Amino acid sequence: MYQFVLYLHLVSAATWIGGAVLLFIFGITIRDKEAQRVIYYHIGPVYGYFESVVLAVLLITGSYMYYVNGFHDMPNKFSHELGYWMHVKIILVFIISIATIIHMKVSLKANGREKTTKEKILARSTSMLIFILNFVILYLALNIRNLL
Repeated sequence: MYQFVLYLHLVSAATWIGGAVLLFIFGITIRDKEAQRVIYYHIGPVYGYFESVVLAVLLITGSYMYYVNGFHDMPNKFSHELGYWMHVKIILVFIISIATIIHMKVSLKANGREKTTKEKILARSTSMLIFILNFVILYLALNIRNLL
């Protein structure tokens, strides 16, 4: 069972990061604002809902592995290198989850119309935060896996 959950977690992580990278590349390479608007109008909502499911799978499978690996039982969790990095990862996952909720709320609300200045700032800053944190969390996950 654990191997299947780990596999599902890894596939979900690849999907989450791959989708974010694809949309990020669209955002920086497509200079025609009208083409960009059309692409995001059609892809954005589908991607948003799909990635919400993927994020839920990541949270569920990650919680399962946290429990199975005994992190919940570790006294002095933060005094051990493994426990410390796991909790740093959990904090970053919490931040990325909040950023995703904000980004989706703003983007879905403005889908099909010009964003206000505040919406642009929120959408772009949360998008960049998610993009960067994806790679930090992936790096931490690899190191945590090595310590297990």
